[in-house]
Amino acid sequence: MCRYTASHLWWHIIATYLSRSGSRNAFDEQRQVGHAAWNLGELCGQAATDPRFEGHPMVTCSDNAARHAARVDPEAVAGIVVQMMQVLLERRTFDHARLLGQYYILLFDGTVQEKCRAGFSEGGKSGSGEARYRYVLQVVLVGPEGTAFPLMHEHMDMADPHKDKEDCELECFRRLAHRLKATFPKRSFCVVGDALYCCQGVVTLCEQYDWKYVLTLKEGRQPTTWSEVLRLLPLHRHQRVRLRLGQDGREGLQDSYWFEQVLFGPRHTHVVLTGEITAEAACLYAFITNFTDLSPQRVLEIANSAGRERHRIEDTFNTQKNHGIGLEHVFCAQATASKNYYSMMQVAQILWILSGEGVLRRLYDWARRATQQGLARAFWEGMKAARLPADLPPIGQIRFGFA
Repeated sequence: MCRYTASHLWWHIIATYLSRSGSRNAFDEQRQVGHAAWNLGELCGQAATDPRFEGHPMVTCSDNAARHAARVDPEAVAGIVVQMMQVLLERRTFDHARLLGQYYILLFDGTVQEKCRAGFSEGGKSGSGEARYRYVLQVVLVGPEGTAFPLMHEHMDMADPHKDKEDCELECFRRLAHRLKATFPKRSFCVVGDALYCCQGVVTLCEQYDWKYVLTLKEGRQPTTWSEVLRLLPLHRHQRVRLRLGQDGREGLQDSYWFEQVLFGPRHTHVVLTGEITAEAACLYAFITNFTDLSPQRVLEIANSAGRERHRIEDTFNTQKNHGIGLEHVFCAQATASKNYYSMMQVAQILWILSGEGVLRRLYDWARRATQQGLARAFWEGMKAARLPADLPPIGQIRFGFA
């Protein structure tokens, strides 16, 4: 009695994100237009010739998709993202993006997954007034050409009934780190995070799991370490490397200093300071790290290829919030479905990077000049305007960069 297969229902959710519709209703308005039903059937494996369609292929409504998502284990659905990334790792997609030729760079940050002014009937954290928020901790893996691939996430919805405390980002990090180590026990990772993660708990976990870390240091977060760095600065002026920016070094200067065995609570760590001056601005970055054998070349790579790459995850959140994907929008208030919708958003993100950045922008000049949102809308218009050819060849090798 079921007309639609499970893969059809999941692809409905993925297509909602790939088309940058922004909401379930917006996608429902366009799902039956033109050849969309025929093409979606080809993607999900339920072709138009399926006898259940009785000669009239259709795309299910979002209510059916949400109902199905509400009764599937969120851990199983989140595992799809991890399985996709495991395949890419095995194909050595990220080898050229490894730090110092060895460490995969992991960016950690939390964000608002959904916010509802009226409040959720289940889950979520309290906000101003009646509003409730659902938060998620995301870890992305830095790929070639500045890409950022979702690797794993953890929802901040656990509560301690005995202490009457809501979940926090650092507790969420501990759970996520445990899952990462269990899933990738032999991978060499470098953890990159903002000043919130510059604390004993995170550093201890990294050392326990044999991970490297590059964490933002701020005076207010670690005042003792910051004071120690200021004391050591005039004593270690020889530990400096200067980099001239831009063509012929005319666009600015970047100076980096490093200090080893700096006091950090009951242990010691290393600190890298990077100051940059251009015609537009002057910036100072500070990081703690457990990378050893610091040299000018290693310091430059640690600061520029790891510490300063943290903006990649913030750029990802910004794209998902403000460019039609719908992060922070309530796709389904039901808690289980909400988690599964977020996982499918990350599946769509991986597919988008591979197809858009790994194929289209490399092969076609017009794709390089289009915005991501414009490219996504062009994709969806094409899905409605013409049928996918039956003899469409496979994409073949996926490569990043235009060279």
